[in-house]
Amino acid sequence: MATTATTKTDPRVKRTRELLVQAFFALLGERGFRAITVQDIAERATVNRATFYAHFEDKFALMDSIMRERFTALLAQRLPEGSAFTRANLQLLARVVCEQLAEMRDHECRPIDHAQFEPLAETAIQEELHTFLTAWLRRLPAATRPPSASVATVAMAMSWAIFGAGLRWSRGGRELTAEAQARQLVAVLMEGMPQALGVGGQIG
Repeated sequence: MATTATTKTDPRVKRTRELLVQAFFALLGERGFRAITVQDIAERATVNRATFYAHFEDKFALMDSIMRERFTALLAQRLPEGSAFTRANLQLLARVVCEQLAEMRDHECRPIDHAQFEPLAETAIQEELHTFLTAWLRRLPAATRPPSASVATVAMAMSWAIFGAGLRWSRGGRELTAEAQARQLVAVLMEGMPQALGVGGQIG
């Protein structure tokens, strides 16, 4: 059973979670995700299996929690609460997503683990990105929101566009830097495809 939000603030709970996370990363580097068991993590963290299950349902839930917490912490660092919804900040958000996906692919799993590790980690990033964008857009004054689509629809479209482009970039040759990729993506999001392609009103 996962730890509740209330108990997460307990220093003992936080310390145990830190031990489990540290054990997970140590084992990840040694054996890879596929080979790690709950028993391995518990033993390395010097706790018993019951203690592990008091915090996480399984190793997949532990990994999911780690990815979400790391990504949201990175967003909070780069785009603190109250940051204005501007083109520059949207570009920064897209860059953070690109860099996080690239780092995950380059450093956090072995090739044999890709089939298990990557889909779960990517889902965590996409969902947290959607949550962030939804909250961000809802803070906009009502008069500035697009009249033809709801906040939920805009957040869904933007989150998938940013995530999908970042994922494709991270898996490819990365001819562009993360900053350049983010800049081009935001040009499409903010200006629309006709303007980004330079065809203006020719499409109708």
